[in-house]
Amino acid sequence: MSHHLGSLISALVDGQLSPADAERALAHVAACSPCADELAAARQARRALSAADDVAPAPELTARLLALGSCHDLGTPGVAGVAAGMAAGRDRRRPVVPLGESAFAVPAKALSGDLVRRRRFDPRAVIGVVTGAGVVMTALLLLGEEPRVAPSTHRADALTALSRAPQEWAVGSGSAERQIHATLAAVAPLGAGSDPAAVQRLTDSAVLDWVRGEGWTGPDRLPDGYVVTDVRITGDDAEMLEVDLAGPDGRVVLTEQHGWLDVTSLGPVEERTIDGRTLYVVSRHPWHAVWQADDTVVSIVSEAPEDRVADVVDAFPVAGYDDGIPARLTRGWDTVTGALVNP
Repeated sequence: MSHHLGSLISALVDGQLSPADAERALAHVAACSPCADELAAARQARRALSAADDVAPAPELTARLLALGSCHDLGTPGVAGVAAGMAAGRDRRRPVVPLGESAFAVPAKALSGDLVRRRRFDPRAVIGVVTGAGVVMTALLLLGEEPRVAPSTHRADALTALSRAPQEWAVGSGSAERQIHATLAAVAPLGAGSDPAAVQRLTDSAVLDWVRGEGWTGPDRLPDGYVVTDVRITGDDAEMLEVDLAGPDGRVVLTEQHGWLDVTSLGPVEERTIDGRTLYVVSRHPWHAVWQADDTVVSIVSEAPEDRVADVVDAFPVAGYDDGIPARLTRGWDTVTGALVNP
């Protein structure tokens, strides 16, 4: 042989070569010093492995294990069955294939030891997690899909809304009024000696804060000369918010409803643009228009013409309806948390 034995050294020591191949390998080792050294090292390693045995535990470790076993009678959680587990582990020990004898009949003692079984990857757990997350996201998407809103286009409904709007702040008995008056009582006393203008400013501020805090869009301010005269929740399912205002040119009724404006339900209407907002004018006498403000459909009915109430419209945020996945997930989550807070 002109080349070194290489991997045949291990096969020669383990007795895995045929007699003829073993003789040729030994003849090569006799004439090749590097292979002879490698063969000697391999034999020494096999002898060391043959002499290896189980490591005897230290007496201190044995005493601690026995102490843990005795804690089972005291009800200590997590230590029950330690000794039984060790015995069961020995019973489940897999048989170890002993190393074969070398070509020179060097005795090889089988090595034994407990192998820690790895936790197997269970794809069903991952599938369950992914499926559960998908179900939750689907539910949130469905909850976050706002309904289409078809506002009333009848002139009689607009006139009715104006006729019931008070000229000045009226103490109502609805839930909205009770909450707002509770807020006012906490902010400042409204006694007989209070400044009427200061009381009105506090009332207006409390109403706007309450509207936004309850998840409605609402104006972020009131134009000069406008004051709040009433606020209430209406509708069969309390799905509508009404805020009545009194201004220099008459009364204004603002109605909000969560959802997506169904423009097709309005019929032939005139479109107007006020500071980036697209309004659909339903009636001119009285002036009645609707538009989309974020996730709310806003309706305004006014005794004054359009040019006199443009500032009221301008107080609402400029934002269209967002039907994207992030927005729907957010609305769905808000619905869930709102149901938990107010069951």
